[in-house]
Amino acid sequence: MTEMLISVLSLGVATFLLGLIILWASKKFHVEQNPLVDTVISMLPGANCGACGQPGCAQFAEVLVRDRDPSLVCPVGGNDLSYELGRILGIKMEEAKPVVCVALCFGSKKTTKFLAEYKGIEDCWAAKQIMPGLKQCEYGCLGLGSCLDSCTYGALSIKDGLVQVDGNLCIGCGACITQCPNDVLKLVEKKEKKYLVACQSKDKGAVTRKYCSNGCIACGLCLKVCKYDAIKIENFCAVIDDAKCACCGECVKVCPVKCIHLLEYDMKGVARLEGEANKPCPDCALNCPKNLGEK
Repeated sequence: MTEMLISVLSLGVATFLLGLIILWASKKFHVEQNPLVDTVISMLPGANCGACGQPGCAQFAEVLVRDRDPSLVCPVGGNDLSYELGRILGIKMEEAKPVVCVALCFGSKKTTKFLAEYKGIEDCWAAKQIMPGLKQCEYGCLGLGSCLDSCTYGALSIKDGLVQVDGNLCIGCGACITQCPNDVLKLVEKKEKKYLVACQSKDKGAVTRKYCSNGCIACGLCLKVCKYDAIKIENFCAVIDDAKCACCGECVKVCPVKCIHLLEYDMKGVARLEGEANKPCPDCALNCPKNLGEK
């Protein structure tokens, strides 16, 4: 009994001393944080998606306040957020170009042919170990939803064996892209209107036509009607250059397989806290080069 009591007391004393050491170390090595960092963090969407190139919003805020780098923008927040960040930091931020995920496949269960009926783990990577693809098109969406769990914003779904992307929910973090074994998902610049060739088949048109009624057959009709030289054929598949595309829609009218689609997006950035956009800089008058905190 005595030995047990001594052991308990010894453990208690050791724990107490360790706590004192930790407390001393926290006081000794504490580093004061610039209050502007907290201000910037409160303005950010809080998605922690990494689209800005930093691990999360807190790290983005620290680097932005420290370096005052105008090229360090938040694609999720958009231009409104960039303007507000530049205002409190006293710099002119570069334009934020939001990105969005798109699916380069339109071969659903109804429009494409399958190699075999798959019965196994509902995972695209697992199915890929057995055969090049469940569909005869080895470049298409496998439709088992490996990408779904990576999206915490509900922007992805599987319908009729094909991944669907809700562009108004997608924040452009790119987390889903690495989860697709066939590289069907791709990040592109988000615009109010955008035309997309929903196919990435590299087979010749005659071959593609045999296994997918919605696959690009590289007929070149879209290229011929485009007055803006925005379309070209690469690896037997049409590709649209967003920088040149005028969104006239002529390519959609002539496409015989209907693989060119018009995508429309709400261009508003991710909402921040109510009133945050017009809120003056709190508690940062001494740190603000433009004295905006005093206004």
